[in-house]
Amino acid sequence: MPNRIFDINHIISYDKTTINTYPVGFYSGALDSRGTHFLIAFLDNVASKHQDIGPVIFITTASNTPVHVHVTSPGTLKPYVNQRFVVIRGVVHQLAVSPDFRLDHTEMSHKAIEITADEEIVVYGVNREVHSDDGYLALPTDVLGSEYYTISYAPSYHYCVFAVIATENNTHVAIKLPSHRNVSVSYRHHTYHRNQWINVTMNRYDTFQISSVGDLTGSHVISDYPVGVISGNKKTIVGNTGTTRDHLAEMLLPVRAWGKNFVTVPIPERNVGDLFRFVASQDNTEVNITGKINGTIFSDHFIIPHAGSHVQKMYSSFLYSHVVASKPIALYEFSVTETSHENSDPSLITVPPIEQYARDYTFTTPKYSLGQYQNYFMFVTDAKHKGGLLLDGHRLPHNQKYVHIPGIHLVGGYINITVGTHTVTHTNPNIAIGGILFGRASKESYGFPIGLLVAPLNSGYDASSMIRGDGIDNDCDGEVDEEHCDGKDNDGDGRIDEDCMGEEITSSVIG
Repeated sequence: MPNRIFDINHIISYDKTTINTYPVGFYSGALDSRGTHFLIAFLDNVASKHQDIGPVIFITTASNTPVHVHVTSPGTLKPYVNQRFVVIRGVVHQLAVSPDFRLDHTEMSHKAIEITADEEIVVYGVNREVHSDDGYLALPTDVLGSEYYTISYAPSYHYCVFAVIATENNTHVAIKLPSHRNVSVSYRHHTYHRNQWINVTMNRYDTFQISSVGDLTGSHVISDYPVGVISGNKKTIVGNTGTTRDHLAEMLLPVRAWGKNFVTVPIPERNVGDLFRFVASQDNTEVNITGKINGTIFSDHFIIPHAGSHVQKMYSSFLYSHVVASKPIALYEFSVTETSHENSDPSLITVPPIEQYARDYTFTTPKYSLGQYQNYFMFVTDAKHKGGLLLDGHRLPHNQKYVHIPGIHLVGGYINITVGTHTVTHTNPNIAIGGILFGRASKESYGFPIGLLVAPLNSGYDASSMIRGDGIDNDCDGEVDEEHCDGKDNDGDGRIDEDCMGEEITSSVIG
């Protein structure tokens, strides 16, 4: 095994101490998926023999004033993009880029696309090909981290892939390949196998993709400056329900933003089950699942033995569940390959931790390679105040189905939505909402969170030291003093009175 070219422990401590030395008040605004600066890339995908469509960037905003956006490719002139435009609230701007921006097998290239704006925007990357498509919610550079574990699906059929995007010059990146069989990565005349380290130095706008037939889930990425990581599969079957394949892609949360509490909502209008992968950040992580399947209580329990290891589960298409882990994990939901009776192919979805739910979102639906998707908004909200959930400023239909999640005061559900830009809010601004956007069409699907917080939950914050109105983000959700001290979980993160505002509240807040 080649020697590591820098101290891994130093890199991890670099990331954590940087977070912990920010002055009080640094997190005056939420650290979330909205931002003014993004670096994105597109993974390897299978091009059609007859038509090479190329990736599309979708950009929208919640700003009430016009936002000026600049999209460019500073690291490369071929391919090249340099576009300026204005986005306004309620409208989505679509920018198609050259198929040559896609990464190719294992390669170091300079294909990062930079997106800057003068006000906060929301960005989605959609890697479109005929019958090979998935999208991801892009994360702005101010929330990127220095430690990740990757996600893929195996058997890979067309390769597992992930890519690292550098935000600074002279960034040292160490990648430890996972312990799965058949992991084999060839780079610069050397072949790396499971449990071996790959070390590279990257400059800003560099993109480094790794490709392997063997499962790359749990590859450990560590860097001395923040990087972005996009992970998935070039094109694959998921499950044993059929033979069609689809592209998988998600932009990953750094480990410091992983959570311990999740709610799962099933893929809408399917009957063949949903596949989940649970990835651990620490050894001996216990996971407990309590849920309902058509009103019947369901439970499961397992232990993930090692950091970077994962457990894969296939659950009912009617399961709504509460997932509790003893240590921070990442949870991914896969839409499985379509059957002869269902139009819905593989897609990879990050399930947001409850701790990272936000309070309002603006999002947009992508386009199908051959037309339009059937789109769904999958949601989680407070059970007592579910009637206050607003989609585009309107309450959900009176016959909307809500499923109460056992062991927690939340409900889940889904609703069909139209093509275009949408907003999700609540009549009570203290109520947090979890949301996933999912779309399906013949031999294609996509799925990703509509937005989320990316707070450093695992960086040494101590909620037990909270003093009412102390001006400190005690619960690491990117907001300061947002709870009412009323014995209730006002922000829906599974904790009570952990970050209270100054005044004492004696009556309940009604949504």
